[in-house]
Amino acid sequence: MKPNINLNHLLRSKKLYYGLAAVAIISVLPLFVRSEYVVGHVFTVMIIFAIYASSWNLLAYSGQGSLGHAAFLGIGGFASALLATRLGVPPIIGLFIGSLFSAGIGFLIGLACVRLKAWFLAMVTFGFSVIAVTIISQLDPYIGGMIGFPVPPIVPPTLLFYYATLAIAAVSIGAIYLVIRSKFGLAFKAIRENELEAKMIGINSAKYKLIAFVISTFFAGLAGGLYAQSQGFIQIRFFEPYYSFLPLIMSVIGGLSTIEGPLIGSVIIVFIDSYLPLADRLLQPLTPFFPGVSSIGSPLGRAGLGLFLIVVIIFLPKGLTSLFHKAYDYLEPHLSKAYDYFVKETPKAKTDGKT
Repeated sequence: MKPNINLNHLLRSKKLYYGLAAVAIISVLPLFVRSEYVVGHVFTVMIIFAIYASSWNLLAYSGQGSLGHAAFLGIGGFASALLATRLGVPPIIGLFIGSLFSAGIGFLIGLACVRLKAWFLAMVTFGFSVIAVTIISQLDPYIGGMIGFPVPPIVPPTLLFYYATLAIAAVSIGAIYLVIRSKFGLAFKAIRENELEAKMIGINSAKYKLIAFVISTFFAGLAGGLYAQSQGFIQIRFFEPYYSFLPLIMSVIGGLSTIEGPLIGSVIIVFIDSYLPLADRLLQPLTPFFPGVSSIGSPLGRAGLGLFLIVVIIFLPKGLTSLFHKAYDYLEPHLSKAYDYFVKETPKAKTDGKT
């Protein structure tokens, strides 16, 4: 099966123009927000995690799951960082070599595991992330991953790195979108809906699940390299389970198996993670209820994240994307009437007035 994409249909796709509009809006954000912290550590991280969450979501789109995606985030981050710092490889080249290395490891894991059912595969990936942490810790005398080390960026921070990250993210998410809209995407969807029936109509499920797994791990590694560069530092915490659950949470909150879901989820989760811990001053009266905890902002951030996830799963099982779709369905007739009035009826009215 070849990745056949109908270019005319793609150019008529509303999501293409929504995506271009989103990129345009994100491009001008630094003109209105002059804080280097917000641009470099909030907006940039939102963009990076949009890539990361989209990579996990592609895996879910093919009916697979991963609870160890942090392994590929960390592998991509460490590989690109070590290439730049130890071998003198230009950071931009190291970034993509690190992504390919992550995809290569993903290929090897996928060969052994893609025949497993979704959550059995997820447990295998979680186990692999534990193994990866052990390997990095044992190689600490040579790598320095426990303490960490500085990572050079592809371009000088903050503003130039923001735009470079945005450009890479636009290409990456656009590539994932093209995969989903291609015949590969149709095969992924068929496998997700009913793998047995997909096999009966001639779809090699193991082959396409492996393709999805490799593509997913490539972009996870790319996100890892960018994240290390955005922080200017990398250490073993990149492999923590927290980073394995983040793309899952982002995709579920935004909307599973949609191209926009991970983007919405990454914006919301990074915002919560960045700003709830700053509420310490407002929460000082509550410190007696948290003995032994010097700062309750960080625990509150985790609690707020968990509470938000619970609310979305209960009341919006299809994610926040479903709200946007409902709002669009409600506004679309009104927008069409306005379009017909101003674009179609006005010239006619002017012509009638002249006669």
